[in-house]
Amino acid sequence: METDACEIERLPDELLAAVISLTTPPDACRAAAVSRAFLAAADSDAVWSRFLPRVLPSFAQGELPCAPPSKKALFRRLSDEPALLPCKLVSMRLDRATGAKCYTLSARALHISWGDNPNYWVWINLGCDEIKTNKSFKEAAKLRGVWWLEIRGKIHSMLLSQNSAYAAYMVFKLADDGFSQLDFPFQEASISVGGSESTRQTCLQGYMKVGDNGVPRKHLLVSRTRHFTLLGPRLDAEPLTNDIVLPRKRADGWMEVELGEFYNEEGDDGEVSVSLMETKGGVWKDGLVLWGIEIRAKQ
Repeated sequence: METDACEIERLPDELLAAVISLTTPPDACRAAAVSRAFLAAADSDAVWSRFLPRVLPSFAQGELPCAPPSKKALFRRLSDEPALLPCKLVSMRLDRATGAKCYTLSARALHISWGDNPNYWVWINLGCDEIKTNKSFKEAAKLRGVWWLEIRGKIHSMLLSQNSAYAAYMVFKLADDGFSQLDFPFQEASISVGGSESTRQTCLQGYMKVGDNGVPRKHLLVSRTRHFTLLGPRLDAEPLTNDIVLPRKRADGWMEVELGEFYNEEGDDGEVSVSLMETKGGVWKDGLVLWGIEIRAKQ
């Protein structure tokens, strides 16, 4: 082993950097940790320039240091926590494993039907702990009640990393003071990009949880207000089949539901449009707290 280490140390740093740059950011960090011979090359700007996107968006003033000490430091800053764009309604971070650009659209950046009418939606300030956890947006939209639920977001494909798989997630909570009709009728989620569209059904009033035996199980939550429809009392719900997508609980206390996935090739497919809707059931829905939509790299 000592002979092998000595042989490695004789290799030029430029050659070691060229080899390490063909791996991944986690591999480069492991290389720097296990061998002194790799340390200088693995931490070099030559390596981390390959992991950083060629083009980064403009960021809001003060989000990044004026002169990051190294390319690795810049990568770590953007992968550790998101940075706000100038509008301060959208943030971006880098995927730790791939360096792909990931975006979060705040609730303010989304189109919410009736979202500007306080009879239906209200804007609430988040607590200090929630702001510290999410490190981006300070408010969320709370649904007081609507018959017509429609949430839409969009981002241009050229802002995303090329030749990368993505998934869109809606980040939300169910209100502590009550919620109803977010289980059935099921919501329809869709993603459209480059002339193609995919759809799926979701059920926001439930979640998936891995049981003690390692098998994911579905859990449904009971509404805290009486079910009522335009036509009278609510009809029986449809069975929760395997194709209905349920949310999962996040470590930060929020929930997220996957709205769909897509592949970004050269970034020339125009806008990526994401939506979640329930407009056909004729039921009064309330108690949804919407934080935003995340567009994340799909492993």
